[in-house]
Amino acid sequence: MLLTKKSIDTDKDSELEDIEKESSSEKERIDNKKNAEIERLMAIEIPSGLSKAERAKRVAERTEKIAKLRTDAKSDKAKISSDAKSDKAGVRTDATNKKAKVSSDTKEEKAENQANAKSERAKVSSELKAAIKSVREAYKAAKADLDSRYEQTYQDEFDKIRSEYKKVKKSKKKSSSSSKKTSHPLSYYIRKK
Repeated sequence: MLLTKKSIDTDKDSELEDIEKESSSEKERIDNKKNAEIERLMAIEIPSGLSKAERAKRVAERTEKIAKLRTDAKSDKAKISSDAKSDKAGVRTDATNKKAKVSSDTKEEKAENQANAKSERAKVSSELKAAIKSVREAYKAAKADLDSRYEQTYQDEFDKIRSEYKKVKKSKKKSSSSSKKTSHPLSYYIRKK
């Protein structure tokens, strides 16, 4: 599972809640055990036929046992609280360390991605420049070829028209000097050299 700060906080809160529940349940168990023991001691009757001193001695022993039970329960509960507090501090510290590691890993990954992106941009830029240069050269070559073919076609057409004009001119020889000189209808295509 990919760790995020949010998931770390969620896990931390869940662990803290579990520690608190376990601690409360343990304290409740200690209280129940103490109360049951106190009830058992209180249920034992001190015989009424004893001397006053003996009776006082037995009451004092019972009171002392009850006080010891209460003291033991209190110290056990204090130890549980202390352990729970220590466990909670450990969970919080662990969560803080995990968050710091996630932050560090994220920063490293971001820096690596930026470096990769920079080198990738440089590579793409050089490839694009090379592609543009080759396309420009291909365009210039194609344009030169097209211009050359156009010039050749133009010249061929011109020569064809000129040769036809000469043929027409030769076949229409008239000896009359009074006739008007008419120009050929395609004469504007003919270039004079």
